[in-house]
Amino acid sequence: MNVQSRISGYIKDMGITQASICKKTGIRPDVMSATLSCKRKMTADEFEMICRAIDKSPDDFMVLGKEDED
Repeated sequence: MNVQSRISGYIKDMGITQASICKKTGIRPDVMSATLSCKRKMTADEFEMICRAIDKSPDDFMVLGKEDED
């Protein structure tokens, strides 16, 4: 599972709306939707902004090693 999928799953599980993240980050809704549905690659800056907006550390979505390869 990739980072974008992990973030998307987390915000769904927590009931966080994409609109609220867009408001906090300034990322356009169409870009946010495409990013969280893995239709476009997320930039490092977007990753950091999204993590800040949902009060999570980027490390919470990173997995090191081969045990998580899909």
